[in-house]
Amino acid sequence: MKRETEARNSINCSRPSSAAPMPSAEPRHNMGSLAMDFPLQILLAVEKQGAVSSYEFARALNEPHQKIVGAIKSLESLGEVVAVKQTTQKTWECTEEGSSLATNGSHEARLFNSLTSEGCPIADIKANFPNANIALGAAMKNKWVKKEGEKIVPVVSSINDEVQIHLQAIMSGSAENVPDKIKVDYKKRKLIKEVDLTVFEVTKGSEFTTSVSKQEAELTKEMIESGQWKSKSFKPFNFKAKGRLEQRSGHLHPLMQLRSEFRQIFLEMGFTEMPTNNFVESAFWNFDALFQPQQHPARDAHDTFYVAEPEKTISVPEDYLQRVKKTHSTGGYGSLGYQYEWSRDEAHKNLLRTHTTAVSARMLYKLAQEGFRPVKFFSIDRVFRNETLDATHLAEFHQIEGVVADYNLSVKHLMGVIKGFFEKIGITKLRFKPAYNPYTEPSMEIFSYHEGLKKWVEVGNSGMFRPEMLRPMGVPENVTVAAWGLSLERPAMIMYGINNIRELVGSRVKMELILDNPVCTIDKFKGQSQKAADGAPTVESLTKRQELILDRLSALQSKVASIAAKMGVTLVESAASINTQLTGGVKAGVVHDVVIYADPRRPPYSLRILANALSSNFSVCLRVHCHSSVKEVSEKLQQFWGSSGATERSQSQICLTLVWRQDGDTPTALMPSLSVSPLAPNQIRGEHNVGRYLARLAEVGAPTCRLYECLSNPIFTVQVDELLDQCHGKLTLGNNKEKAGFIRELNSRLGDREFLVNSDLTLADAVILSTLLQLRMLESAPSNVQKWSKGCLVLPYCKNLI
Repeated sequence: MKRETEARNSINCSRPSSAAPMPSAEPRHNMGSLAMDFPLQILLAVEKQGAVSSYEFARALNEPHQKIVGAIKSLESLGEVVAVKQTTQKTWECTEEGSSLATNGSHEARLFNSLTSEGCPIADIKANFPNANIALGAAMKNKWVKKEGEKIVPVVSSINDEVQIHLQAIMSGSAENVPDKIKVDYKKRKLIKEVDLTVFEVTKGSEFTTSVSKQEAELTKEMIESGQWKSKSFKPFNFKAKGRLEQRSGHLHPLMQLRSEFRQIFLEMGFTEMPTNNFVESAFWNFDALFQPQQHPARDAHDTFYVAEPEKTISVPEDYLQRVKKTHSTGGYGSLGYQYEWSRDEAHKNLLRTHTTAVSARMLYKLAQEGFRPVKFFSIDRVFRNETLDATHLAEFHQIEGVVADYNLSVKHLMGVIKGFFEKIGITKLRFKPAYNPYTEPSMEIFSYHEGLKKWVEVGNSGMFRPEMLRPMGVPENVTVAAWGLSLERPAMIMYGINNIRELVGSRVKMELILDNPVCTIDKFKGQSQKAADGAPTVESLTKRQELILDRLSALQSKVASIAAKMGVTLVESAASINTQLTGGVKAGVVHDVVIYADPRRPPYSLRILANALSSNFSVCLRVHCHSSVKEVSEKLQQFWGSSGATERSQSQICLTLVWRQDGDTPTALMPSLSVSPLAPNQIRGEHNVGRYLARLAEVGAPTCRLYECLSNPIFTVQVDELLDQCHGKLTLGNNKEKAGFIRELNSRLGDREFLVNSDLTLADAVILSTLLQLRMLESAPSNVQKWSKGCLVLPYCKNLI
């Protein structure tokens, strides 16, 4: 066998090459040399032999097996020309390392070829030769080399590398020529692996022939016109073929699905959601403000995660801190306190909040400073505790908390609110057990009867906040606060049938849990319906449920009719008739309400232009409100309408109310929407459509206002519509490439024009200008677009737009 020059140079111990050359595998006869395609070759072989194995046929042709399988599949699609039987057989193939040895030779052979007659130091071999230990062991076992002192010297003049020969045979598909004992040894060395190979056996079909023509896949216009279809053979339709794979989209985690259900229940009960975006809290708000002593075991590092950097807070109200310190140290408000030396340093430590009650404390303090009013708060968010991880405990989990603050509340009120809440989630059998909490008195644990376990289980905790917690905040003495809480994970585990919490939250969560589980909804009628013996709802119970829903709809309809009567609006049957009523003319003495919801991150500046147009023809009341989903709005957006519009609603013909609201971060959620309050069942979405509605309303009152449908030429209206739709599709919803392309089209269109359509400002100018301002694309826009925008902004309708 030839010694390898590359390996020989690597350890620098060369000797003259005298080894016998490595015998090469005998080349197979290549049937592929015939100028014919694979399907025809298979048919000829079947005609001659009666049956053909795809694997043996591929070996005979020295072609990849998968290529032969493809040819068999094409023959199978011809109908009954051939019969195909699928089988599975075991075969061997080389691993990546085995393939390398089959090409370059075994480790021991390469070591032998690198040695000189004088040998080579063992240290040099181990330092420079890859896999030196394996090569030395195998070469000495084969008695090719021996150890003399600190050297390895060759014993024979030539070798036969059987490892390479065997691996080459396996690579070429002749694994049967390799003894089974050797294959087992190579498998242990991870040079080869056993695989299952799908093999197809082809035999003659009922319509067997070697003269097959290509079948057409589709009927074309040319075939019909020329009549060629009459002589063509067509592939049959495969009605069982799978269509396009289902497009996977995002899915809500089961925990988030259940969180949405609980959130909706709180909102239905009239609660307001508290901001819970502070995962890091100070010990003051997390413990001290709740009248929890600084020696309490829960404040130990074994139960709480303390933050190393920044270690302490600097933002505690000093006057409130002093009142809390006094309550802890010497008492007050009818309490003796804990009678210990309270530490400011301990209170200033930062930590990961252990409960959302810290958020409740902040909200109650803020409420007391602003002037108390009865409130109902709730929160659902993550908290952290230094727990030992097991099947039911994690170091972080979600806490659900409800807080009700009002004058002269009692424990009866607390129990009534809790009962109403748990009925909403389908739990009707409740018991209360006295308990102890540092910051509530009295305190109660909440138990529910579990039908599956046949026993009472704890589902939550509750109590009335102590005066020592409330009075230092400044909450009036006749005000009491009821609170209760539970975890989110435990109900989710029960509803989804999960026994280990780590399969619900964390790295062990399987994607199938998120993708395949149905949406988990809470049965708010549970406990109200009767069931048959097999557990299915009875006809009577379903009838009662239907009647209950109809009663609620009837009550809602009466309420809407009452509101409409007070506003002087006549109820009509459909959204179309509502729009006709409002746009068909503004009636004297009737205020027409239009409510527009918009995201403060994308202010719809075109509405300012349309509001100015309306104000020039009608008495308009313009108002701005801020939804609770928006944390902060700038002074400029609070004064969005400017000084235009009537100040009193009672003196106005039209009342435009802009509500700043955030529904999400998607392009659709950022779009403004309009509703005709309170009757419209559907909202008008998108700035381009909101603009169309208001422009029609302005033109109804004053035909001289020519922004949209009252343009001098109907063709102009069509052009405005086309530009509005392009703006929405490419600029608002499009990707960066589509946005850039639309701006280039605008620049080309404005080459010799002052405005986009006609010779004056239209709705298209207003909406496109507004969208460019929202996306902050004017500064980098081409020259014609910038010149056009400056011309628009000096017009009366666009005055003080930005």
